[in-house]
Formats: sequence, C-alpha cells, structure tokens
Amino acid sequence: MEKHWWQSATVYQIYPRSFQDSDGEEICMTNFPFEALSQVNDIESLNYVKDKGLTEAEAMPIIRAIGRDNARTPMQWSAAKNADFSKGQPWLPVNPNHLTINVEESLKDSDSIFKTYQQLIELRKSEEWIVYGDFELLESPDNVFAYLRKWRGREFLVVANLSDELQSFTPSCQGSLIIGEASDLLEPWQAYAMEVEKWMFG
Repeated sequence: MEKHWWQSATVYQIYPRSFQDSDGEEICMTNFPFEALSQVNDIESLNYVKDKGLTEAEAMPIIRAIGRDNARTPMQWSAAKNADFSKGQPWLPVNPNHLTINVEESLKDSDSIFKTYQQLIELRKSEEWIVYGDFELLESPDNVFAYLRKWRGREFLVVANLSDELQSFTPSCQGSLIIGEASDLLEPWQAYAMEVEKWMFG
C-alpha cells in the first residue's frame, strides 16, 4: 500500500467538510489498467477520443489517467471470481489487483487504510470539532501541511508531510495524540492529529 493514502485520509477527513469516500478509496483501490477502447464504457471518454481523432495508442494513456470508468469498476470484496461483486458479468472488468487489494484482506490487517477510515468515522461521530470546528492554517515548510481546528475552547492540531522525503516541523505546543504518530522529524507521508494541551512561546 502507498504510504500517502494514510496521510490523505487523516488530513482530508479531519478537514472542515463533509466526510467523503470515493468508491474503493477505503481499501486503496487503484485505477484500472485499461488496455483497449473495447474495455471502456464511459461515453465522455469515447466521445473525446472521437472528437480529437485520437488513435487507440494515443487515447489509452489519457483514459487510464483521467477516465471516469476508473471510479466505476466493481467493488473488490475478495480475491474470488469477479472480486465477489457479482455472479453475473460485471458491466466493467474487475481490476486484476483484486487478488491482493480487497475488503477481505483489509479486514485481516490491523494497520490497513480501512482500519484508519474506521477510526476516522468513529471520531467524526463522537467529536463535534471535526464537523463544526473553525479552521486556521498554520505557517509551515513548503512540504508540510499544518492546521488547527478550534471548537468550544478546545484546539486540535493536524500535521502532514506531503512529500516522499523527511521533513522537519516542530509545533509550538504539546498535547495528546488522537491518530497517527507525532514527531518533529516527519517520515515521508506521515500525518497525525492531536489535541493541544499547552502552547509554548518565547
């Protein structure tokens, strides 16, 4: 699994907005490796190819990158035939990586992104600050995203390394960890959230 998926889940699901989960995002489903136009159902993609006069060889890299069918392939429930989505023929092909990326495997792994989503959903249900708290962007290095959420006298710090390199970021506060692992030297794609208990200035 790509490390940035954990970072993205933590940062964006605690961001001030409605909870959002795209199809398969919670188990790290990836874009389908479309190889031929015959595998594509999306009318917009097919019309684009026709309007631009693209050859199949020219069109497929574009469709693999931004085609809408990427978000429409069958949910990958298990490694079984058709990913256990249907006993019939799915309207789109099942991603071949369903053999390793599927709900069944995610449920077995205590460190899976699925477990992180479960934690975040529970947090949103129990903590009003995630839904209603004010937002304040903090100064940070270019590759570090840091912000505060404030609600009824409580403050919460969210920090994320948005790069594949180590980043240094020392917040001017101490607190109790909510999710992730906090450190002054952030590992690639590391993210965490904590409740601020004490600010340190001067």
